[in-house]
Amino acid sequence: MAMEKIKPAQAEKVELNIETPEEAREIITKAIGMGELPVITVPEKYAEAAKKGLSPHTTWIEEHILAGTIIRPPFLPSGERRRIFQIKALPEQVEPRFTGPDRHFHGVIIFRGPIPPDIIEEIAP
Repeated sequence: MAMEKIKPAQAEKVELNIETPEEAREIITKAIGMGELPVITVPEKYAEAAKKGLSPHTTWIEEHILAGTIIRPPFLPSGERRRIFQIKALPEQVEPRFTGPDRHFHGVIIFRGPIPPDIIEEIAP
């Protein structure tokens, strides 16, 4: 995939389908370097708490993770009010997550460790 296609504020136009961890990490590093930062969405009732920092938690797949997205639209399930937070993470603070039936990288990432409040910025209520 050509990185010149990835530009901030245009992530919704890019479809990622990356097979290897190395290529996924390279894309994440280049995207962050170009100003495309990962985002996390949280249910509205947790928005104020999220501004104080985020930590990995148990998910529906019974793993202790903190997931977000990059170079794709944020996770916004219909019928649920969520807030969007941009995370000013360094590339080494995120890992690609291989999802879907093909187990490829489609823009879902996992944060390594907790996210301190000083790198969290709400971008959409």
